[in-house]
Amino acid sequence: MSIASTLGAAGVTALLTVGSAASATAASPAHGDDGVIWGTVVSTPDLKVRDQPSTAGGIVAKLPKGSEDRVDCATRGTAVHGNSVWYWLTGVGGWVSAAYIDTHGWHVPSCAEEDPCPKWKESKDRDCHEPCAYSRR
Repeated sequence: MSIASTLGAAGVTALLTVGSAASATAASPAHGDDGVIWGTVVSTPDLKVRDQPSTAGGIVAKLPKGSEDRVDCATRGTAVHGNSVWYWLTGVGGWVSAAYIDTHGWHVPSCAEEDPCPKWKESKDRDCHEPCAYSRR
């Protein structure tokens, strides 16, 4: 299941044929010239999307295995299975451990230059889900 299709974004093409019901086909994510990196959830059970790059962060969403979303950038956070890298997922607007995302060999740039959600570092409640509807692309 694609997060893009779950959120109603482009990526689902409706095919209408005469005499048959409408059907939807998810377009496969691509790494085009626009620099978009798609990540696939490889965790079981559902992957918890958090409001900061930490296992202590609040859960803002859950993604089932096989879900896909745009990976914007990477930062360091709580180590999960020895991996301290966390990704910002643009579609759901939250952080996930890189231990549970397959980027299909694509290098994910650092968030160091432009943090997608600087409020997670600054605020007391550290909730960046609502105020950070961010996308560099």
